[in-house]
Amino acid sequence: MSRRFLGPGDEEPRPTGCIVVDGRLVGWVDHDVDRSWLGPGEVNVGYNVFAPDRGKGYATRALQLLMHHLAVDTDHHTATLLVSAENERSLAVASRARFAPAGDLDGHPYLERAVPPLSYADGVVTIRRQRAEDLDADLEAKDDEQIDWLWLPGQRAAWEAMSGADRRAHALRGLLANADAFLTGPRWTFAVDTADAHAVAAVECDLANVHVARGEANISYWCHPDHRGNGYVSRAVRLALAFLADHTGAREAHLLVDAENQASLRVASAVAALPAGPLPGGRATTGR
Repeated sequence: MSRRFLGPGDEEPRPTGCIVVDGRLVGWVDHDVDRSWLGPGEVNVGYNVFAPDRGKGYATRALQLLMHHLAVDTDHHTATLLVSAENERSLAVASRARFAPAGDLDGHPYLERAVPPLSYADGVVTIRRQRAEDLDADLEAKDDEQIDWLWLPGQRAAWEAMSGADRRAHALRGLLANADAFLTGPRWTFAVDTADAHAVAAVECDLANVHVARGEANISYWCHPDHRGNGYVSRAVRLALAFLADHTGAREAHLLVDAENQASLRVASAVAALPAGPLPGGRATTGR
C-alpha cells in the first residue's frame, strides 16, 4: 500500500523524523516546501507506518508531534496534506489530527491545518515555555505547601541542606532542563503569566508518567504563594489541555491528587475532572 499511494520513494530517504515504538522503527513523518501548490508559509507534510504496525494510532501521534516540531523549529504557519481519494486510512489519520478539507488537487482531497501556537491565553492568564528569568518566582514558590504535596521523600532534606547559592543554581538547572524538554517532550512545563505578573504559577504535562496509561497525560501544577486562590491554576490547566490537543496524541489527561490536598482537589473540580480511582499513598486520580 505504501508504494501504491506514495510512489517508489527516494533511494536515500531522509525524513524529518522516524517513528520509533519500544525501540523499533515503525514508520516516518516528513515535511517539505518543494511543491508547486504551496504558498508562502505553507508546508507539505507526509507520513507512513509500516504494514505490521498500522491501525495502532502511531501515525496520528507522529503527525501531531510533527505539528509540534513545525511550531517550535520553523516559521511555517500552515501544514497541508494531499491524500489519494482511495486512501481511506490516511484520510482517517488526517481527520484525527484535525486537518480540514481545503478543496481538491488533481482530483484528490487537499487538506490543511494551522500550525499550533506555543503559548495559549484566555484573557486572564497566559501559559508559555519557562525561561531563566523565572528563577526568582520559581524559588519563592518552593514553600512548605509545594514541598509537602509535590516533592518526593528525601528531596526536602536535600533542599534544606543546600546553601542559598546552591539552591539558585539547582533551580536554574531545572528551569533550563524544562525549557530544553519543551522541544521534544514527552514532558512540557509552562510558566503561567498574568497581565501584572510573570510566573505566578506553573503547569506541567507529562506523557510518560508511570501512573497513567502510556501516551496519555498526567497534569501537575503549583502556584506562587502570593497568587493562590485567584483561579489562575485552573485556567492554566484548561489551556494546557488545549496544548495537548494541538500538539500531542494524548486522548486523556489525569490529575494525581493527594486525598488531603483540598486546594488541588478544588482545581480538579474547577476543570470538571472526573474521579477515576485511588492510587497507593492516598492519592486519587482524576481524568478528562
